[in-house]
Amino acid sequence: MITSETARGIALAYRDIEAAEKLLSEIVEAMGRRSAPDIRDAFGRHANGLELGVPSGDSMRRLFNVPWALAKPIIEAHIAEQRAIIAALSEKARREIDD
Repeated sequence: MITSETARGIALAYRDIEAAEKLLSEIVEAMGRRSAPDIRDAFGRHANGLELGVPSGDSMRRLFNVPWALAKPIIEAHIAEQRAIIAALSEKARREIDD
């Protein structure tokens, strides 16, 4: 049987891929039109770029308005990393089933 930890890891990686691919497609489409993506924050304000960081706590560190042109390779790398995680966890799940 697959452990809940393995299943959760796979599910979270798939969720990240879906969100990242949606964001990536919006960025690529807008860049093709030579405009900024129409991406808004929770308050409806237009986002001028990607926000990166640890959002809260004593160790809060954030970068604001990371340009969309830089966001594209970052998102692509994140998608590739999540796919690698899925591959590794899928192999782990196969071993868990066999045990």
